[in-house]
Amino acid sequence: MPELPEVETICNAFKKSVTNPVIKEFKIINPKLRWKINNKIPSILKGKRINNISRRAKYIIMDFDDGSIILHLGMTGILRKTSTFPEIFKHDHFMLKLEDDATYIYNDVRKFGSLHWVYDKSKHFLIKNLGVEPLSRLFSKKYLYEKLKNKKTQVKNLIMNQNIVVGIGNIYASEALYDSKIRPNRISSTITISECENLVKSIKKVLSRSIKFGGTSIKDYKTLDGKSGYFKQKLMVYGLEKCQCGEVLIIVKISGRSSFYCAKCQK
Repeated sequence: MPELPEVETICNAFKKSVTNPVIKEFKIINPKLRWKINNKIPSILKGKRINNISRRAKYIIMDFDDGSIILHLGMTGILRKTSTFPEIFKHDHFMLKLEDDATYIYNDVRKFGSLHWVYDKSKHFLIKNLGVEPLSRLFSKKYLYEKLKNKKTQVKNLIMNQNIVVGIGNIYASEALYDSKIRPNRISSTITISECENLVKSIKKVLSRSIKFGGTSIKDYKTLDGKSGYFKQKLMVYGLEKCQCGEVLIIVKISGRSSFYCAKCQK
């Protein structure tokens, strides 16, 4: 599933590629996503000007004068920029064409993505209960410690809780915990304030580095131009057999997800 770095990469590329932000045409190709695409969206969007393109958590948001589009890439969603007269492929779901004929098509093999038109994005059910952005100043050692100190859940689960902090998926949680020398199955209430400081720094560091390298391509993820992200080559623990110290990494299941850690380096 595309996480924060992948969505940020796609969002930035999308924003940079838009030179004429007026929508010429929105065409629904296959409305069957996690929630069926509203058939009124083509008429709603025609002629509207995109004022801003941004990311919130794992969502790409296009803002207009009177509302917003919220796009979730799901597990296998890909947004691609294509020619003026594009070829339509299996699993394509919608096409967005701008006044300069720049054309974008959304493809989603597993159909877990979604597209929503909303008049007030802050009140939408996908957005309203989201936690803080991990790269913002709001995500601090004090904030994290307050969320951790009375919790009996495992720390990896807590930092992946989108109501607490957004966009940290399985790969990045594993990498940040390794970087901060904390075992993923530690009980949250045992994490000290100094460990919270290290963990916050590690989360920001890992996410920022992944954005720099275009995200992590494990299976389906591609950037806007169809290229893969290169952070996979920079992974320190996820999917690997040995730690840099030479120890064989331990793999445990936490909430059904594979978690990698080093028993020597992480406490």
